[in-house]
Amino acid sequence: MKVTNAFQIITTEKFTQTRAFYKKLGFTPVFDGDWYCQLVWPTAPSVQLGLMKPGHESQPEIFHSPTMGEGTILGLEVPEASDAAEDLSKAGFEFAMELRDEPWGQRHFALLDPNGIRIDIGSPTAELAPEYAQQFTEAGDKALA
Repeated sequence: MKVTNAFQIITTEKFTQTRAFYKKLGFTPVFDGDWYCQLVWPTAPSVQLGLMKPGHESQPEIFHSPTMGEGTILGLEVPEASDAAEDLSKAGFEFAMELRDEPWGQRHFALLDPNGIRIDIGSPTAELAPEYAQQFTEAGDKALA
């Protein structure tokens, strides 16, 4: 199997509010219908997100149920989380978790979308503790290069 892209689809009864939230966050619609919206990040078009109304007649029944926000995390990597936190704070976003550094080398903060989906916005810019440094694999470094 050759994968060329992957993206999350959020099936939501709060379609309009969710679309407005992600557009305010910085995503741009490339398909913007009344039942489905495909969003991309303008400077990284491989970063995509779909939004869909539940129970739409064009979709097979397996795709009808709404996404349950509890336990779902959307991770967004940015060059520097502290800069992103400042920008989003100025734009009026409320943080579900304030900016913090983790010993595995991540600086991050979190938002909640209208469905309760956690959005973890982070950067690999915090100090990396030795006990975590050894857990990064050489194969992983090659795959991400």
